[in-house]
Amino acid sequence: MNSESTTPSQSPKKISTLLTNISLSNNNNDNSTWNKNIINDIFFSFTKVDYDQENLKKKNKSFEENLNGYIVNVKKNMESRRHLWQNTITSNKGEITKLQEEIKLFEKMRIEFIKSLENEKKELSKIQMEITNLKLEECSRNEGIIVLKKRIERAEEDIKQQREAIEVKRALLETQLSKNSPELNIFTDKLALTMARVRVDDVISFIFTCIYDNNLSRSCYFTIDVGETMYKVIECNPILEELDELVSQLNTSRDFFSFLKKMRHGFRKYAKADT
Repeated sequence: MNSESTTPSQSPKKISTLLTNISLSNNNNDNSTWNKNIINDIFFSFTKVDYDQENLKKKNKSFEENLNGYIVNVKKNMESRRHLWQNTITSNKGEITKLQEEIKLFEKMRIEFIKSLENEKKELSKIQMEITNLKLEECSRNEGIIVLKKRIERAEEDIKQQREAIEVKRALLETQLSKNSPELNIFTDKLALTMARVRVDDVISFIFTCIYDNNLSRSCYFTIDVGETMYKVIECNPILEELDELVSQLNTSRDFFSFLKKMRHGFRKYAKADT
């Protein structure tokens, strides 16, 4: 900032020089006239000093106002830049997070692409091997036909064995049911028991009545899978605490009718406790 300042017309350095000259003159020269001229010059210099305090105050005030304004502007600019910097950091953090997520996604895609490429290489190698085999078969067609016939025969033999196993299992089941039918007919009356085959093969429901003394028509039942080597109770109503133990005994003894008796006894025990 350029401003005019009111200063003495003679600087302190010049005054000091004049006083030094006076001292030297007193020591080296007694010419009083010359000394008077120097003193007059000094006096003239002091009389020309003009401090102009009002103007100086105005300029100081103007300077302070300008300085304060400058400081305010600097603070505003700094605050604005700080907000801009914070917003930029926040924005950059969001961009960085987004870029990091994209990097992870691309890395995942890269890994999947590499895996896919490896799989394609394996498939290509497999196809090339098959092509090689086909070419070999073309060179020895008769031998290839024999190999194919053997494969077909082996597959047919496997199917035949599976069918025979199914037939044997079914025959055994029918034999068991035929042997059990007379006794089941007796138990149907004696134990107030009826059987019902559900929609799933080899699954039978056994329904007991005359369990509750106060309501003879109220039934208890259980559903059992007899198609596997080990019997398995699928549903039981009401659920008996000793059910797992009874099924385990059945699979050990294979005595199905004793199992039916024990189930009825369990239902009767439950009914008495319930009433």
